Amino acid sequence: MDRLPAQHKASFRDGPPPRGHALLKYPLAAKRVILKEDRAFAVSGRDGSMHTDSPDGHGLWIGDTRFLSEYRLLIDGKAPEPVSLVADEGALVFEMKADPFVIRVERFVQSGLHERITISNPSSTSAGAHLDVVFAADFAAMLRVRSILPPGQSQSIVEAPGWQSLVLRESGSETHVTQVVVRPEGKHHRVELEPNQEFALRVDVMPGNGEEVKDFDGSLQRIRDSYHGWSADCARFQTDNPRLNELIEQSLDDLRMLCERYSTGVYPTAGLPWFAVPFGRDALFTSMFSLPVNPEIARGALRFLAAHQGQRDNPETEEQPGKILHEVRSGEVVDSGLWPSILYGSVDATPLYMWTLTDAHDWTGDDALLRELWPAADRALAWCLEYGDNDGDGWLDYRGARAKNQGWKDSDDSLTHTDGTSAINPAALCEVQAYYYRGLMGMSRVRPELKGHAEKIRDRFNKDFWMRDQHFVAQAIDGGHKPVMALSSNPGHCIWAGILADDKAKQVGTRLMQPDLWSGWGIRTLSSGAGNYDPCSYHNGSVWPHDSAVAAAGLRRAGCAREAEQVARAILEAGMAFPDRRLPELWCGTPRVADELPDDYRNSCSPQAWAAAAVFSLLTTLLGLEGDATHGRLRIDPLATPLFNHLEVTGLHFKGERIDFAVDGERVKVGRVPSGIRVQK
Repeated sequence: MDRLPAQHKASFRDGPPPRGHALLKYPLAAKRVILKEDRAFAVSGRDGSMHTDSPDGHGLWIGDTRFLSEYRLLIDGKAPEPVSLVADEGALVFEMKADPFVIRVERFVQSGLHERITISNPSSTSAGAHLDVVFAADFAAMLRVRSILPPGQSQSIVEAPGWQSLVLRESGSETHVTQVVVRPEGKHHRVELEPNQEFALRVDVMPGNGEEVKDFDGSLQRIRDSYHGWSADCARFQTDNPRLNELIEQSLDDLRMLCERYSTGVYPTAGLPWFAVPFGRDALFTSMFSLPVNPEIARGALRFLAAHQGQRDNPETEEQPGKILHEVRSGEVVDSGLWPSILYGSVDATPLYMWTLTDAHDWTGDDALLRELWPAADRALAWCLEYGDNDGDGWLDYRGARAKNQGWKDSDDSLTHTDGTSAINPAALCEVQAYYYRGLMGMSRVRPELKGHAEKIRDRFNKDFWMRDQHFVAQAIDGGHKPVMALSSNPGHCIWAGILADDKAKQVGTRLMQPDLWSGWGIRTLSSGAGNYDPCSYHNGSVWPHDSAVAAAGLRRAGCAREAEQVARAILEAGMAFPDRRLPELWCGTPRVADELPDDYRNSCSPQAWAAAAVFSLLTTLLGLEGDATHGRLRIDPLATPLFNHLEVTGLHFKGERIDFAVDGERVKVGRVPSGIRVQK
């Protein structure tokens, strides 16, 4: 391992590399365009318009409620033609044309939707047109828009002029109110422009009693400054592969956009547009993936989940003492009692909490955080011991309630036997036992007696879940104590957590890469040989980047370095191939074909928190990063990959410090390393 020369070391401190990739962020092929700032987010088409009946969830949303469902700009009664679209650092710029006019729309979100519309006449003759701005609000709940719940009773929406504004209000509601301010005042304008003359319009859409933005440029700059601050707080990865750099930068921006601010710190909402609320499992995966990049995500998520940890038995919400939440909801469906504000219906979030807290300590060495949240980890452990096993067989399982299946594959048909019959609940998923084992091993550093319990679980797991003829792990053991022998991606989580014996871990690694599970674009959630295989289903043959990132980390841990590189490269290549340079929630598991993109899953969230964070998990796997903050040791053991020849890492977070290094193939050059930290290969 080499030391960088002094002049090279200095370059690490010159700040992040120039961005310069904004024009690639939202090509006109994008099916939907999304902006988010804290709890407000806007979803539109590529021309900025919003349509109530769009299948893409168009509208201005605050959490679970849509405060603007229709928004269109019309020139002489027609929508302008989109020309270009630039998205970067919390803002969008739409360029459109309606001959002879050129229309430029600058948009950002800050407790509402804010736009500056500029119409110019670049022609050599004067021209005129009618300009109309169309608004509507339905105050729909996200769960109704997604058809999880049936449509609500239709409520009349009153449109009333206010002082310099238009007010859209749901009859009888004090909270379902949207103010629209248009300056110059009015939804209808007659525009007459001489050559090279411009007409400017300001539009502010504020849910509730929000205030319009007085200083458009100043407010926009503050959002941009917050992105710059976020970027400075994050580790930066710069390679000699421009498209990979674009994917990395987009992923950092997506994590910034998805994070909401609470008294407990930042919290990554799951994904847009369908899951713009806190989820427990998603945030914990996102936290672990991003620890070397920005550990504040983990700190905020762990504190938030501890603050909302289960306190009592409540069958309606599935709350139990010590249990970690599944999701948080708000709005009309909560107020009417149709859905709980906090739902605890997941089996994996609680053991994942134990693992994430101890993993965070491995990377940060933050003893104060460990002391602060140790009682929450103890309560999580108590839940596992007292409530987690419903049938007394010694495995963590779930009975199912609102969701029949309560692991990360929570579709009703995601757990079936090879003959196509559904597994009987309570079901004990293989990956949940692995999370529990890893959580116990982490907590045993403070409570040594837990190590023996963890080792007993590991020994039993290697007997009960191992399918000798398949050289693989059963997806689950169902309520009839029958193994679910479907060949799935779930065992990838088991090799990641280290619950398998070394020889079995290698066999699982080899089996995951066989053609029935390996699509070329990632690992399928279910083997193509299964009776219920469907490559474009949600969980029965699709590819999820976070799932494959977990498998890649597990393959590296199991000593399958070549396979780990293959998986990491495929997922990152998929992200580089998608037009907006980001990893969506999932894509179809159809076989990879040369020079073709991955097949899109139509209703996938994009951005999605654990998909964005998976980029950094994959880079961690390729770099062979392992942190042991307690002893001040950071291991860097890179794999050679065709993805890049050279990579510079600036400001990697470890033990409360920032570390710089560069990689050329398998060679490591160390830059900034604070005292008390040893970098090893």
